[in-house]
Amino acid sequence: MKTSLSVIAFTLMSLLANPAGAQTPDSLGRIRYRYDFVVPDNGNFIAAVHAANNRADKSKRFRIFVKSSMYRIKGEGNPIKITENGKELTIPSPMTILTAPNTSICGEGMKNTQIESMPMHEGISCTSTLFLNGADSTYLQDFELWSNYRDDMTAFASRAVALNEKNCRGNIFKRLSLMSNQDTYYTNDGGSTYLEDCTVKGTVDFICGGGTIYFNRCDIELRERGNKANVICAPATEANRAYGYVFNSCRIYGDKAQEGKYMLGRPWKNAPRAVFIGTLMELLPDSLGWTEMHGTLPRLFSEYESLDNEFQLAPTALRRKQFKDANNVVTNVRFNTNLTTAEAEKYDIHDVFPNWHPEQKAAQIPPPEIHIKDTGSIYWDDVHDACLYAVCRNRDVVAFTTQPYYNVPKGSPQNVSYSIRCANYYGGLGERSNEVTYPNR
Repeated sequence: MKTSLSVIAFTLMSLLANPAGAQTPDSLGRIRYRYDFVVPDNGNFIAAVHAANNRADKSKRFRIFVKSSMYRIKGEGNPIKITENGKELTIPSPMTILTAPNTSICGEGMKNTQIESMPMHEGISCTSTLFLNGADSTYLQDFELWSNYRDDMTAFASRAVALNEKNCRGNIFKRLSLMSNQDTYYTNDGGSTYLEDCTVKGTVDFICGGGTIYFNRCDIELRERGNKANVICAPATEANRAYGYVFNSCRIYGDKAQEGKYMLGRPWKNAPRAVFIGTLMELLPDSLGWTEMHGTLPRLFSEYESLDNEFQLAPTALRRKQFKDANNVVTNVRFNTNLTTAEAEKYDIHDVFPNWHPEQKAAQIPPPEIHIKDTGSIYWDDVHDACLYAVCRNRDVVAFTTQPYYNVPKGSPQNVSYSIRCANYYGGLGERSNEVTYPNR
């Protein structure tokens, strides 16, 4: 491949005229995008969220990239009131709140980009590491959200939220990891969210709340809780919703002491709905499967073809069919605890989200094969659907380009490998390409 001087000149002028985040025409005149904010290069994580919230034009997508590291954040710090042990307290908020729509936050990888908050008080309303409040069309990929309770095994009764959503429509999470103990993920009251290849870890009600939430190929990890039984979810589905929690082709695993002990869920409030479709249960739950809570009756708690760790159909004949109502009266459920094939087919993504195709939007862009010249110029065939290219040195992102080549700067380390990753429209990076060695020998 030969790169003309005119193309190089055009590229340099484009970079000067279009700082990070601006639309940048490539060598063929197509519009591509650069990240609007790179953490930590342009500031810390909270500054990135503030930049997204305060931008003038929120109709255009704002893309944040978070480089590999462990980021411990203190939150907004504004005074909020909480009640603890019957006393009203005013504390600095440990939460970081995204309110702007059309925002992407993308890390380098779920296992090496970690964001941790440090709440000093427990509770759903005051512990969210990240709070999406009315932030429609948020896209999160390739990082982990923790609360500082992650290693405190005495905090079993402490609620510490890693991710909180409220009234958000059209959120997509790809390879996102959420970890805490109780109430890890407070789901999208009033909205809809799609999760793909994500991990949620916790002990009690660690997936709780309202909304239509679709977990596609997600891992559900049961964390250690001593001799007590874990409970995966506590849905509070709004009464007007046809779907609540849908776990499709997911995996349940974790602390082996939970074998035959944990519960799939319990009904929190409203009209709770939860279904497990084709779930691999490496650890089997209690034979009843479901438990009770506050006298709320579930609208639908059911399964279809749950599998054990030998990929055989799990025993589900004894699933709970009776729940006590608010008056402590035992009531028989009016739904099948095991869905028929026809019923299960209604939980396809396209049925749950008939006018939305989140699995297509979350698709990753495969990388091309890259090559290197003796001069240190790395090049590849242009990928039409790539938003931009991330250049990796020894697998760490070191640069971004909208052009199908990269010139290794003079004085760069030698005997190192280079590869690239393609970003989709939202800024999420796909798999790495082949690696080439610099200098080329």
